[in-house]
Amino acid sequence: MPLLLAAACGLLLTLALPPLGWWPFAFAVAPVFALVARAKDGRAAFRTGAAFGLPFFALYILWLPRSFAVLFGPAFWFVYPFLLLILATFWGLTTWGAWRVAGLAGGASSPRARAARVLLLLPLAWVLVEWARTQGYFAFPWGTLGYAWLETPVAQLAEFGGVYGLSLLVTVPSALLAWPWAVGRARKASLPGGATAALLAAPAPLLAAALVAGAFVWGAAVGRGAPTLAAEAAAPYRALLVQGNVDPFARAAAAAQELGIHLRLTEDASLTAGAAGPFDLVVWPEGAVIGYDLTTGDATGLRKAITDSAPGATFVVGGRVYESSGSYNSLIALRSDAALGHYDKHYLVPFGERWPLIDTLSGLYAAVFRAFGLPMLAGTTPGETIEPLPSPLGPLGAFVCYESVFPQVQRLLVERGAGVLVLGTNDAWFGVGTGARQHFDMGRLRAIETRRWLLRAGNDGVTAAVDPWGRVTAEVPRGVATTLAVSFDTRDDLTFWTRYGALAPLVLLALAGIVVAAGLILAVRSGSRTDPAGQA
Repeated sequence: MPLLLAAACGLLLTLALPPLGWWPFAFAVAPVFALVARAKDGRAAFRTGAAFGLPFFALYILWLPRSFAVLFGPAFWFVYPFLLLILATFWGLTTWGAWRVAGLAGGASSPRARAARVLLLLPLAWVLVEWARTQGYFAFPWGTLGYAWLETPVAQLAEFGGVYGLSLLVTVPSALLAWPWAVGRARKASLPGGATAALLAAPAPLLAAALVAGAFVWGAAVGRGAPTLAAEAAAPYRALLVQGNVDPFARAAAAAQELGIHLRLTEDASLTAGAAGPFDLVVWPEGAVIGYDLTTGDATGLRKAITDSAPGATFVVGGRVYESSGSYNSLIALRSDAALGHYDKHYLVPFGERWPLIDTLSGLYAAVFRAFGLPMLAGTTPGETIEPLPSPLGPLGAFVCYESVFPQVQRLLVERGAGVLVLGTNDAWFGVGTGARQHFDMGRLRAIETRRWLLRAGNDGVTAAVDPWGRVTAEVPRGVATTLAVSFDTRDDLTFWTRYGALAPLVLLALAGIVVAAGLILAVRSGSRTDPAGQA
């Protein structure tokens, strides 16, 4: 029964996150926290976290096998369960780790005392693992709790704590809601050191409600500083976002045709701009120019043909850059017939753009690719640095596709001078389902964290402009070849998150360390006393 409850809570959590955003369901993690706190051993704690994560991911990323079946056929459905097991294991290890560390910190204290320590530690551990899931070779940060607040005033607090601060506004109230159930009320139940855990049972839910209400009030106050949408329509700069809507599964075979599509769309929009005047910036999506390297000397004519389609504008164009160190998925800044610079995608899609140990396991990979009806696929080289692109408008915070769900990318770009965020993406890979909308909505929070405009050009969408408060000011339908003319501005102020966001994991670790140290000190002082009422 506990595992069924945890599984049901995992299904409910999908309602809280984008694209639905029914934020009260984010507190479906509260019963899971209580079950972990009451677990009889570490294995039970692990099973609870994994039972929660498995149905959550099975439903929330169901778009993944549905989309990739177009390319790989039904064989991808056989891979999907293994992916779900890996993702569920992250949360299982989180709940197991919190339970184990809470036990080590308290010695031979009572079950209620351990439960209380679990509920103090688990909210921090959960968010720390969310951060960890943005790191390393297999990074996949889907399912971060903080996105539940996106459509509420609470989202405005992301300028202070980023998405991880918003996640704490889920995990901490959830722990408080779990407290009465996990710790319970007992006249003599006490934590080591004489602090009575049971006394907190009654006010804990009230504290949770006060914390959430306070976040709404504070977020609303911050949001009142946003200009009206009418005022933003008069912003000083104009951008053209191009949506080519080309077939993502047959791109290399039609490079010239796709280049022609983007040129024609840009020329038509430039010719019909009329009294609004020329564009300051034109953004083409990820991979818009396949089969050409726009950074080489012999590409002068091609660069001129592109920039002549919107005279006077700076272009940011998705393409490939080939160097001795490898092949890069890049955004290239163009002006007249010159390449001003390029940004090389730093965070690559695991098993999509990079193939772990492919040189060592080439035979195995070849067999797997053959099973899917594919040739041996080549990997992409990750970019070495995260730096803005130079332009007459000032530094541009350009980044590519998948990187929109990695908060560290945009934070670094803005910290290093970017006045506006520019995203080139190819969400056509998401195919059917909610994946593309999830990707778009998560990326909107980057605008709030950095208080920058986000200009997003997608191959088949979502193509849109997002203001520094996360509001969508303009958007075009998906699945059509079109353009979107938008107004935007640049900024040079730095939010608290931009300045200090790199410290987030260290702060979480320090707070967790304080909880553990306090438990150890209290256990020593109490002589590791047990609570008779807690063992009853």
